[in-house]
Amino acid sequence: MRKLGKLFILVGVMVLAFYYAYNKSLEYKNNDDIKNYIEETSVIDEIDEPTNSEQELSNIQNTNSNIAYTAVLEIPKINLKRGVVDSTKNFKSINYAISVDNSSNYPNEKGNFILYSHSGNSSIAFFNKLYKLEINDDVYVYFNGIKYHYNIINIHDIEKIGKAKVINLKDDKYITLITCNQNKKGYQIVIEGKLIDEVNY
Repeated sequence: MRKLGKLFILVGVMVLAFYYAYNKSLEYKNNDDIKNYIEETSVIDEIDEPTNSEQELSNIQNTNSNIAYTAVLEIPKINLKRGVVDSTKNFKSINYAISVDNSSNYPNEKGNFILYSHSGNSSIAFFNKLYKLEINDDVYVYFNGIKYHYNIINIHDIEKIGKAKVINLKDDKYITLITCNQNKKGYQIVIEGKLIDEVNY
């Protein structure tokens, strides 16, 4: 009986060790992908001479086509820095990264950059600390060589009915973050921010 108990403990320790190692490997991959995205889309420290040849332009486009992320989201207050991925018919991006809503306007154009992700305790719950954010907190998006700085202007809950009412103005640039509210069953948290600055990175 004691041997069986020891065996169960050993198996439990091995499962926990595997789970920890797996999550660490995902974290390292995310950090590498973010670093690659930022380096490959950076417009700072470029070669002074313009690249005019079609071959050179083609090489740049081929390099960029290998980038997994379409942008990077950073929220310092909750220690979040993750890649952002578009969702398509054949790829449900919310199961792998922070997902861009199909109706979004990207940060380089006026409108609303709408992102959603899971919350909770799973390894893909990238918005699990979103509830800690407050009005005036900072949110950053790295996109195509520009770092966009947003300031949170509104936080509210909505019923989880499949659709969220978000800012639909084209007068400025906004960001909206949406996830399930773990403290309020049947509701989602909606966090809205407005652009206050953008700089090259």
